[in-house]
Amino acid sequence: MAETEAVARVMAQFADHVQWVRAWPDKPTWRDRFRRWASPESYRFDPTATPPKPWVDRPASHYERTGWRIRAAYHRSDLAFEVEYVVCDQCKIDWVESPYTSEGYKRCGLASAALRSLRRVYPGLQWHTGGGHFRESEPFWDSVSADVPGSYTRRERCHHLEP
Repeated sequence: MAETEAVARVMAQFADHVQWVRAWPDKPTWRDRFRRWASPESYRFDPTATPPKPWVDRPASHYERTGWRIRAAYHRSDLAFEVEYVVCDQCKIDWVESPYTSEGYKRCGLASAALRSLRRVYPGLQWHTGGGHFRESEPFWDSVSADVPGSYTRRERCHHLEP
């Protein structure tokens, strides 16, 4: 347990080192298929493989919300933390929802580091959530919302983002 917490604290320090992904692979791409054809003995496609960086920013899958992205942290191939977000450039507002931290990685600063990193990537925005906060999560939102425009308060999404 102490080892996992130490790993999580180191991962939090590298929250600004993110691998940006245009599409999350659920199946091999044409390049993967070509590699398999050209060199079958060296080909391996593993969608659960360890990402090259501990932090990944990827689009939400097709079954999730269109236009939303997911910022996630991985230790080896295990998910440590993730949060969904969407940015409206026209309204200058960002919504974050569903922060999730896996057991063993809780209270190690991953969520705070991820939200801080997102604010650096998207400066000058108001930061809100689309849903209400659970009573037990209010201390978390109070601590991460200090000096944050919008303070992660509940706000309906704008008409630019709704289908």
